[in-house]
Amino acid sequence: MAGNPLINKITIIITVLLVIITLAVPRKYLLLPYIIAACFVPTDQRIILMGLDFTVLRILVATGIFRIIIRAENKKITWNRFDYLVFAWVICGAFIYSIQWMNFKAVVNRSGLLFDVIGLYWMFRKTVRSWDDIKSAVDFYAISIMALAPLVAMEWMSGDNPFEALGRVTTLIRDERYRCQAAFPHSIMLGLFSAILLPLFAGYAGFDKNKIFYIAAIGSVIFIIAATASSTPILTAAAIIFFLGMYKFRKLTPAAGWFISFALLGLHFIMHKPVWHLLARINVLGGSTGWHRFYVIDQAVKHFNQWAILGCKSTAHWGWGLGDVTNQFVLEGVRGGFITLVLFIFMLYTALKSILKMSINEPFAAKAFLMWSVFVMMVAHCISFLGVSYFGQITMLYYMSLSMVGLAIELETSNRYFRVNQPVGNYNSQWALI
Repeated sequence: MAGNPLINKITIIITVLLVIITLAVPRKYLLLPYIIAACFVPTDQRIILMGLDFTVLRILVATGIFRIIIRAENKKITWNRFDYLVFAWVICGAFIYSIQWMNFKAVVNRSGLLFDVIGLYWMFRKTVRSWDDIKSAVDFYAISIMALAPLVAMEWMSGDNPFEALGRVTTLIRDERYRCQAAFPHSIMLGLFSAILLPLFAGYAGFDKNKIFYIAAIGSVIFIIAATASSTPILTAAAIIFFLGMYKFRKLTPAAGWFISFALLGLHFIMHKPVWHLLARINVLGGSTGWHRFYVIDQAVKHFNQWAILGCKSTAHWGWGLGDVTNQFVLEGVRGGFITLVLFIFMLYTALKSILKMSINEPFAAKAFLMWSVFVMMVAHCISFLGVSYFGQITMLYYMSLSMVGLAIELETSNRYFRVNQPVGNYNSQWALI
């Protein structure tokens, strides 16, 4: 059966070049084509072949897996509890979703998701084997964001999206403001993609001697977030800046978490409306949809019996506009039932707890701040999930974030073994696998 291409000639050329780069570059540069694709290639560009949907990123994932196998780069990984949690979450969600729909189309759909999540996560874990590798990836992101900023500036000044030549993207207007989106499927996704990188740039600015480079990347991020004119990225960035500033008080984080939890619980009982109604009062730029965010959660709670076991096929009947589930937590439950939601939350909790513990126990200040930055990055994901469900290029950044946590736990476990079992002087680095 012939394929049905939904990809233009320019993007085909770019994809071929990225595939060649993926096969040809040294391992330390392997993430570069994926980052270029995420930042500069619209995700609507794809090839449908025999009912299978191949986006540019999926093509690159298949290429990367092929490269790792043929070039004998299949480095041994000591899988840890967090890795297994990631696999359990995505496999459970795919299995329940397939049972919910009970048709071949659903199986194909979830197989594509499994390929995206497990393929990207596995490849990142195989490729990123030390904090030096992570630094290389962060550097690639910084260069890409700084290259993206002038293109966003063009869009911000003219209202014309320069990436229209590569895909079906545009620039929307709300309240007489351009909402820039560049190559991303929505301005919010562009803003959040940039905001999530902010703590990593800040972490390496504190750890690396080349501070000006990362400061320039941070400046580009702030501009891009402002150009999206979207409340969710702005609030997420504000939370990131706040938490980065709390580094010296990081040991109080568990106590603060318990305090906030009990405070919210208390508010829930004394407020006339549920505590999640606080989301409805958020209106940063005017025209924000905070009420919709509240409504999604409220109706998910009220319709718990409809999605708790096997999820539900549609939420459109819950209320006006609720066919669009703009909350990742609710979406996990809707697609995979309560058990998938629990696995998702427990996975995030494990990531936050593990990275926080590493930051607190790290004796070197610069390294401790870098670990704190990774913790803040994961907090930023959790905050974002309250206002959006991820789609498009940001999912790649999310899976890479998870793989960084898996690597950090693997390194910490390995380092603990060497510190206990090896004489002093035999172990020189806490930041690479031996």
